[in-house]
Amino acid sequence: MKWIIGVICLILLLVIGCAPLPEAEELPKEEKTGVSEAKKYHSSGFEYFKNGQYDDAIKNYKQAIAESSAFVDAYLDLAKTYIKKNEYGEAENTYLNLTRVLPDEPKGYHGLGRMYTDQMRYELALEQYDKALLINPNDGQVFYGKGYVFEKMDNLDEAINYYEKAKELASDDLSIRYNLGKLYIELDRYEEGIIELETVLVKHPEDFDIRIFLGDAYAAIGKCESAREQYGYVVEQSPEYAPCWLRLGNVYVDEKKYDDAVMSYKKAIEIDSLQSSYCYHLIDLLVKLKRWNEASTELERGFRISPGDAILVALSGDLYMSRADASFKAKNWGSAITNYQRAINEYNKIKGLTQEAHWVDYATKGIDRARTQLKKAEEEKWWDEGE
Repeated sequence: MKWIIGVICLILLLVIGCAPLPEAEELPKEEKTGVSEAKKYHSSGFEYFKNGQYDDAIKNYKQAIAESSAFVDAYLDLAKTYIKKNEYGEAENTYLNLTRVLPDEPKGYHGLGRMYTDQMRYELALEQYDKALLINPNDGQVFYGKGYVFEKMDNLDEAINYYEKAKELASDDLSIRYNLGKLYIELDRYEEGIIELETVLVKHPEDFDIRIFLGDAYAAIGKCESAREQYGYVVEQSPEYAPCWLRLGNVYVDEKKYDDAVMSYKKAIEIDSLQSSYCYHLIDLLVKLKRWNEASTELERGFRISPGDAILVALSGDLYMSRADASFKAKNWGSAITNYQRAINEYNKIKGLTQEAHWVDYATKGIDRARTQLKKAEEEKWWDEGE
């Protein structure tokens, strides 16, 4: 019996001895005091920055760097604060310090590249981005930055190439896709631009700029309903945004919804009555609709704001031409002759108000047509009186 009990005890000892030991509870690692303090200073600096207290922000960012010399965000935010204060030399030094302390960190070169771009020091900006590429040849932000430089240099084809490469490397970066979409639209590549901006709009449906660019693209390719949807959202959310009422009016004109167009143009003028350019669209439409008295009223309003406006003078010439043509058609020769002569007088004024080729040419063609019609009206009047 004792032998059996002894065997059982031996087996139990073996089982217990072979069982896995419970994992020791890992104690929290002690955070380095310098890093912890650096984060506190950085956080304080960020709060000061948000409140416009830039000097206090600078003090805290500097202290964060003193506590942790490898704190990348502290360098970047310090440089941005200097830029906010227009202290570009200090910002430049901050970025350069980052590149010296952390030579394998490309963000210092990113910052220098963007700052030099904003200062129109384009060649220097490209040099910084090229240095970043030596660290990481597949850095999407570098290609984005170089694309932005070429866009500012008005080398749009090269800009597109770099933006497309940036998108290939960082397709989730909405800033890249936004700039690429805008540039596509600027180059009349509307369908491609729409794809990019619609992608961005999904994440930022409240962004007015995206919607306006999209509206412009849709309007350019004749998708009026889609254009109205974008512009309509903007004026619904911001009813006092006059430029969008103007765009909405243009879409209504394309759709031949002229009353809605007139209403939209008048709304834009109501919001910003000192902007004479808003009158152009309304007056032009009223003249085409032969609503001459309304057109004349809007012209008077426009001339009160901008008496020497060559475009308003051209529209005044158009108004007289429209009246003259209607009188000619009705065989009211006296009215036709008077209004053709007035149109010629208005078009002649344009050449003394502007040297812009388009409007000088517009005036010349207007005068030629008015003189041709005037001669016909005089001949018809002579034949009628001769009978």
